[in-house]
Amino acid sequence: MANGEKCCESLKPVLDKLLKKMPSEEETRCRADYFKAISDPARVKIIYALASGELCVCELMLIMGMQQTVVSHHLKILKYAKIISDRKSGKWVNYSLADRRVLNILKAIE
Repeated sequence: MANGEKCCESLKPVLDKLLKKMPSEEETRCRADYFKAISDPARVKIIYALASGELCVCELMLIMGMQQTVVSHHLKILKYAKIISDRKSGKWVNYSLADRRVLNILKAIE
């Protein structure tokens, strides 16, 4: 038995304990997707805009100075990450923060 094998064998109980504490593949993927969603400056601005309350796409277009298709693209990514939610009101769709913890995350990295 090589020296390296002996070393790794003695660490097995420690590694097993560590692996049990690790989040699942699904949890790590969701967390990575969450950070990907807030990694774009436009999406960060949308989050800050929605921190004040519910807004529709046309209001976000004015705030962002962007076309509807671009704003909608960013909203889709934020919604997929469960950071925002939408609510239909007639033919309008209003958006709001679904996970206000995102504001704490952004504050932590200021």
